[in-house]
Amino acid sequence: MKRTKRSFAAIILTVILITATSAIAEIVYTNQVTIAYDAVAPIEPTDVITYQIWIDSSATGVLMVGETDLLIYTITFILEGGYLVGVGTKRELGIGEIVYSDINWSNEDIPVGATLIPFVVRYIKPIQSPENLRLP
Repeated sequence: MKRTKRSFAAIILTVILITATSAIAEIVYTNQVTIAYDAVAPIEPTDVITYQIWIDSSATGVLMVGETDLLIYTITFILEGGYLVGVGTKRELGIGEIVYSDINWSNEDIPVGATLIPFVVRYIKPIQSPENLRLP
């Protein structure tokens, strides 16, 4: 009976932690977002480091939207919906091989410290105001 109570308590605690973690995510309402991230140091002096920018939504699926060597990137959304934003590192070795890191997604802080304030971007197209306002 003690095992059952402990297992039930562990399940409840896990559900509470998951709910609390997902509630922490900030929602940014915009059609354009600028993200920034820390530099990744090359392993060898001949390495070329670039950053791949990703989005994920029900409208687009997982999609790479750009690659840059800068530490800041602006994404413009065309389709309505909620978007996760991600960044990954691309390392080109001097011998022509390419290595990719995992993608750091905006909605999770894994590894810890990777996304200090988790966020989701939500784009809703503005609607036009009625025209020709008059007295009938």
